[in-house]
Amino acid sequence: MTNASQADDELMRAEDPVAEGRAGADADEADDGFDIEHEGQVYRLPGALKGGFLRQADYTRKTQELAAHRRSLEAAAEAMAAHAQATDGALADRAHLAALDRQLAGFGAVDWQTLARNDPRRAEALWGQCQQTQALRDRYAACAAQHAQHSQIQVAHEAAARMAETGRTLAKEIDGWSPELAAKLVDYARSHGVTLAELHGQDDPRVWKILHRAFQADQTNARDGAAKTAAQAQAVRPAVTVSGSAAGGGGVRDELGTKEWMQRRNDALRKGRR
Repeated sequence: MTNASQADDELMRAEDPVAEGRAGADADEADDGFDIEHEGQVYRLPGALKGGFLRQADYTRKTQELAAHRRSLEAAAEAMAAHAQATDGALADRAHLAALDRQLAGFGAVDWQTLARNDPRRAEALWGQCQQTQALRDRYAACAAQHAQHSQIQVAHEAAARMAETGRTLAKEIDGWSPELAAKLVDYARSHGVTLAELHGQDDPRVWKILHRAFQADQTNARDGAAKTAAQAQAVRPAVTVSGSAAGGGGVRDELGTKEWMQRRNDALRKGRR
């Protein structure tokens, strides 16, 4: 393009402000593009597509959150179903165990010697039933004990999980929270009559925060009381002036500690009585 043609184009753009504004808008739209990463590659897309991609990203995020929530609900439902099944099994085992115990009690009331004399065949058959009932009873007793042990382990596991969550909460809300501080709070609570059994199942963070505040308040009051007592003792200590050699390096002076002051004062009094 010649210089004359360029000059004509510039003159036309200057005379057509609408065209010039449209060109500027086109340039702004081109500059309003955004970058998106896909499978390790970064692509530059027009700004007009940004809203659609943001909506898609928001939809994807919400879908993932719903999926995670659904998985947690399914896990909770499975745990509840397993617990219910175990509970039902334990109840059934205890019911069978009770029935077998009643049967064994009936066998215990049999006069086996008399029955064996009068009807040996019946006595033998009945004794076999008794032995089978005892073996079946032992099996159900073992199952019931196993259910009870599993239940105790489950309860302990759940309690430990709750206490761990309580510890994480307290670490966020109490400055300097540590096992050492927890042990001090346990000792503090026991000094006020709270038993270890009562503290063992206490997984409410609010209780521990109240206990911590009470512990801090008592610690502060103890320090303030000791400082006040020391200040009062210093204020009421009499000023004693001892003349002569007692007033020298080994004499009584106001800057001495209370114990040293009393000892030197007594020494000075003894020397003065001599």
